[in-house]
Amino acid sequence: MFSLSAPYSILCALTPCLIYMFITRKQTSKKIKILIVIFTLYLWQVYNVTGIGGLSDLLYIPDGSEKKIIMATINISPLINIGKDFILNIIMFIPFGYLVPFIWKDYQKLFKTIVLSFSFSLLIELSQLITTRAVDINDLIANTLGGIIGYTIWKLNPLKLKNASKKSPIIYIILSFLGIFFLYYPFTFYKIIGC
Repeated sequence: MFSLSAPYSILCALTPCLIYMFITRKQTSKKIKILIVIFTLYLWQVYNVTGIGGLSDLLYIPDGSEKKIIMATINISPLINIGKDFILNIIMFIPFGYLVPFIWKDYQKLFKTIVLSFSFSLLIELSQLITTRAVDINDLIANTLGGIIGYTIWKLNPLKLKNASKKSPIIYIILSFLGIFFLYYPFTFYKIIGC
């Protein structure tokens, strides 16, 4: 179901990336720009599904409760009690592992894609510490596996992008993450629209 906050959160993730693309517009082809926008929309959906923490989580104090910095439940026992969420996390990161080497030339090596998949997953998990969600080492493992599977699919795919970008996907990951972290205030948004 499409909620009213979706366009707002998309803008929060996409706007910093579009500004950066505008500033560096002469260095990137149109095809790469379109692929980067698709990649950024994918990142937004990952943020949306995983429920990353943001500044609004740090500022929000539920009525009658004491605010703590770390609110999440934490699981550091690997591969215990894994279920369907483990499989879903693998599936969620397959596009990441595919798109990164497809768009960016420097990430056409497995090791770099694994490190980036792991780092992106770690960023998500660390941001969830300030939320009431669960931080789970199994998510980190599953997401990294999904990145490896996505990379493998890219490697086996005969369709390769001829002019892959030399810039780093890290820029777009950080910009989209910071856009959601600093700009997305769901509590304020719902007050404004009267929910």
